[in-house]
Amino acid sequence: MKKITSLVTVLFTLTFILFLGACADAQPEKKQASNSISANMPVAENPVKAVKHAPEFSLKDMDGNQVKLSDYKGKVVILDFWATWCPPCVKEIPHFNDLAKKYGKDGLVVLGVSVDRGGIDAVKKFKKKTSIDYTVVFSDASTQSNYQALLPKDMRGGIPYTFVIDRTGKVTDYYVGYRPMEVFVNAITPLLGS
Repeated sequence: MKKITSLVTVLFTLTFILFLGACADAQPEKKQASNSISANMPVAENPVKAVKHAPEFSLKDMDGNQVKLSDYKGKVVILDFWATWCPPCVKEIPHFNDLAKKYGKDGLVVLGVSVDRGGIDAVKKFKKKTSIDYTVVFSDASTQSNYQALLPKDMRGGIPYTFVIDRTGKVTDYYVGYRPMEVFVNAITPLLGS
């Protein structure tokens, strides 16, 4: 009986570790404080600094409508790549709901980019239990690749990853992993005032 209990414990632990590994580091304070494009990284090694504008995309929303990034020119955009099965991603949703509600009138748009393999069905099922008060679109391989390429190589592959885009379409900040709402407030406030 003890052998079975030990085996179950080991299997559970390994499964849990693999599950957490699928998402980005849930304790970002162990890495750079914000992973902002200005955070202690030489400009030459920072791929975002070399980008003047965020890559354009055209993706379908929950209703099957095409949504382009250029539809939001003149707005400040939080572009969040996430999945329903990722705990750090889900933990950020209430922040994005609050930000969209509080700053929408000032020109903020929050776009969730689902990378769920189950596509629209997975997100529709998820939305029955969790309120998402901003537009969700469904990523394609090209969009994921274009935005992953903006991240430093050692930060690619995990989710969530989030970009802040100014009113001219320039990427100003990026974050990999969960971030508290204050991080996003600090990133968008100067952009909304301009």
